[in-house]
Amino acid sequence: MSAEEILESSACELADAIRAGKLAASDVLDVYLDRIERIEPHLNAWCDLDVQGARAQASAIDARIARGEDPGLFAGVPIGVKELAAVKGLSDTHGSLLYEGQIADHDCTEVARLRSAGAVIVGKTTSPEFGSTNWTRTKIHGITRNPWDVTRTPGGSSGGSGAAVASGMVPIATGGDGGGSIRIPSSYCGLFGYKVTFGKIGSDPEGFDSSLTSVPGPMARTVLDAARYVDVVGGPTVNDPTSTARNAVPYEQQLLSGEPIAALRGLRAAWSSTLGFAVTDPEVEEQSHAAAIELAAAARLKLVDVDVRIPRPGMAWSLLSSLSTAADHLAVARGRFDDLTPVVRGGMEWCERVTIDDIVHAYKRRAEILAAIARVFDDIDILFTPTTATVAFDAAGPPPSEIAGQKVSGMGSVPFTAPFNISGQPGVSIPCGLNSEGLPIGLQAITRRHMDELVLALGLLSERSRPRLKAPELLIG
Repeated sequence: MSAEEILESSACELADAIRAGKLAASDVLDVYLDRIERIEPHLNAWCDLDVQGARAQASAIDARIARGEDPGLFAGVPIGVKELAAVKGLSDTHGSLLYEGQIADHDCTEVARLRSAGAVIVGKTTSPEFGSTNWTRTKIHGITRNPWDVTRTPGGSSGGSGAAVASGMVPIATGGDGGGSIRIPSSYCGLFGYKVTFGKIGSDPEGFDSSLTSVPGPMARTVLDAARYVDVVGGPTVNDPTSTARNAVPYEQQLLSGEPIAALRGLRAAWSSTLGFAVTDPEVEEQSHAAAIELAAAARLKLVDVDVRIPRPGMAWSLLSSLSTAADHLAVARGRFDDLTPVVRGGMEWCERVTIDDIVHAYKRRAEILAAIARVFDDIDILFTPTTATVAFDAAGPPPSEIAGQKVSGMGSVPFTAPFNISGQPGVSIPCGLNSEGLPIGLQAITRRHMDELVLALGLLSERSRPRLKAPELLIG
C-alpha cells in the first residue's frame, strides 16, 4: 500500500492487512507519524506524543506476526487516547493545571484491552478540563482546532480525539460521552459517533462516574471500526457494578451478517428537532431532517408522528455531573480555584454551596426525564434528531447564546445529547452533509437500551449510500 492508501484505509482494514502479513505495523506507524508532524501544529490535538514508545510497540507487533502469532483485532493500528483516560507512563493531567506534570502509573481498563488487541498507543489527545465543556480549550494545553476550519472548535469533550481522527493523524481514537462528548465532536468533525448503552464498557476504578451518565467509546471514521472497538473494550469489570456482560455475538459480526439491517424493517421511527424545548439552526434542521427521511426509507422504517416532550435536562444533568467531578477533584482544587477554567470553577463553587434540596430536586428531575423518554419509546423504536443545534462554533468558545434569533442557555447549542446519557440509551451521530459554510452536520439516532446493533445498522446503511466526509487538505502547505 502507498502512504495515501494507508491513510485512506479504515482501522479494520489496516489491522486485517497487518495480521495477514500484507503490511508492517512499523511502516503504517511511520505514515501516521509523518502526518502528525505536518498537521498537529495547526490543530493542537495532542497533549502528549510517545513516538519512541509507539515505535517499540509497532516493532513488537511485527515480531509477533513474524513468529506466526496473531496480536489481535487492532494489530498495529495507531490510536490516540483521550486525555481523561490513564495510559501508563504518559501524562495524566485530566486537562487541568491541578495535575500538571502528573504521569499515570497504570493503564485504565479500556487502554489495557486495546493493548491486548494489538493497538499501538501513539499518545494522548486533548480534552477540556475534566471533560466539562463541549469545546476544547484549557489553561494547560490551550485551544484545539477543527480540521474543517481551524477557526472553529472540534467540540468536546473528546475534541482532541475528534480533530486527530478527522484530520487523518490516526485512524481511530478513544473518547468518552457523559453528555454528548463523543457525538458532539463527531457531528462537528464529520465522523461517525457511537455512544454505547450505559454499562456496556466497564469503567476503571478511578473512572467510575457516580452521575451514571458517562461511557467510554470510540472516535471513528467508519461504523465497523466503531463496532470492532466496542467488541474489543466492552465487557464487565469487578470495580464497576453497572457493567454488563460481553455480547454473545460481536457487533462487527452481527453487522457483517446483515441481520441488524434486516431487523430494522417495519420498526417505528419519529423525528424531533426540539425534544419539546430546543431551538435548532434552520440549515442544520433542514439537512438532518432530510437525511432522517432518506435513511428511514432505506431502512424501511415506519415514520410516525409522536409529540416528543422531554423536560429540560440542563440543571439536573449539570448538578449531578458537577457532584461527580467534585467527588474526584474538589479536595485537590480547594485553595486553587484560580487555576480552574470558568465552567469547572463554577461547578466546584456550586458544589460548595449546594443544599440537600438542590440534590433532591436534581434526582426528581432525572426521574421525570426518564419517565418522559420511556413514554416516547412506548410508541417508537427509533428517534431521530439533529446531533447538535448548530455547526461548530468559535474554537475559543463559548457556545452561541442565540440560535435562529432566539436566546438559548449554555447547553442550547447541544440540547439533543444529554437526555440520552441520563436514560443510558445507545445513540449514534451519522454524518449527513455540509452546511453552506462547508462545515459538517450530524444526524442523531437513538434506540432502546441494549439494542445498539440497530443504530449501528442505521449508520452502516447511511455509510453505504453517502461518500465519507473528508476534511479539506488546506492545512498542508
